[in-house]
Amino acid sequence: MIGTNLLALGTGLCGMAWITACSTPVQVGEYPNQQRMVGKTKSAILACAGAPRKEVTDDDFTFLRYYREAPILEESQPVGKGSFSTIRHGCWATVIMADDRVVNVRYRFVPPTFDASNDCEAIFESCRP
Repeated sequence: MIGTNLLALGTGLCGMAWITACSTPVQVGEYPNQQRMVGKTKSAILACAGAPRKEVTDDDFTFLRYYREAPILEESQPVGKGSFSTIRHGCWATVIMADDRVVNVRYRFVPPTFDASNDCEAIFESCRP
C-alpha cells in the first residue's frame, strides 16, 4: 500500500515537472554559425544560405528571414519495437543587415519551448569558411 502511494506520488511529481518544463521558453544563446555571419555581405549570405523566405527593408536595415524545420525522421524516437512522435519543431533565423553587412542574426525556436538550435545552425552550415 505504501509502495503504491509512493509510486503514485513520484509519477505525479514527474508529470508536474514535465508540464512545467514544457511551458517555459528555451533560452536562445549565441551559436557558432550565427556569430560567423556578422560582417558578411548580402551577396555572401545569399550565396551560401540561399534565398530567404522573406526580405523586408525598413529605413536603413534589411531583414532576411529564413526558416528550417526538423527532418521528419528526427521527430520520431525509437522505443523498443516501435516509436513515438515528438514535437514538430524548427527555427526562424532573421539576418539583420545595415550598409550591405550583417550586423546581427537572431534565432527564434518553434515552438519556443523546444531547443531547435541545431535547425537554426543548419541554415548557415554551408556558410562556414
